[in-house]
Amino acid sequence: MNDFPYISGIEITAIKNREFVRIETDKAQEIAIALDKSGIPFSARFGDAEMMLTYDGSFKEQVEDIIAKAQSGEYEALLRELQVYGEPDGYYRLLGEVAEVLNTTIGTLQSRPDEVQLALCKTYVNFWLCDKVTIQRELERIHTLNGRTISDIQEYELGKTKAKAPAEPVQSTADKVSTLNELFDRYERQNAHFTRESHRHLSEIARRRQRNEQERIIQTEERERKNRP
Repeated sequence: MNDFPYISGIEITAIKNREFVRIETDKAQEIAIALDKSGIPFSARFGDAEMMLTYDGSFKEQVEDIIAKAQSGEYEALLRELQVYGEPDGYYRLLGEVAEVLNTTIGTLQSRPDEVQLALCKTYVNFWLCDKVTIQRELERIHTLNGRTISDIQEYELGKTKAKAPAEPVQSTADKVSTLNELFDRYERQNAHFTRESHRHLSEIARRRQRNEQERIIQTEERERKNRP
């Protein structure tokens, strides 16, 4: 039986400055997601309790940071706290941490529209396991949001459906807030943890790669046999 039924990342041959690490962890899924979100070239095989990881050594510090955070148990504690306090209170409690990452003050963030504050905190949670540079970059994107960009997001999302429709009344501020929240809720769902469907998908990838590798070996052996004198 294969002890590493799941595969994530890119082909090992596409990784430069290859480094290898074998980790005893039940957080392999979370590590793989964080590496992918952080844009770090990697290839991983993992099961429920262990992970074989090959990555670009140029990102060694970031990879070690991600692994350490995933192993610390702090992320699970953060999610439990969010459940206890609910939305939006649970997220607003994170404004201090968000302010620290953005090198600003809580007061500055609290002066922003409520929907932007909430979006910042949700983004912080979504990228918490990533490396520091990635977290800061994603928060900076949200931090630049204002009334104009909120409207731009709406127009982009609804543009196709409105193209042939008659003009509609300008949306109220409450409607804009609702639309933005819907977009971030959708983003959260797209970046959620691996589900059973994801496991099945990864298993299928593993089986397909294994079949391709077996076919490649057979073809190579066949060519070598034909080329023998």
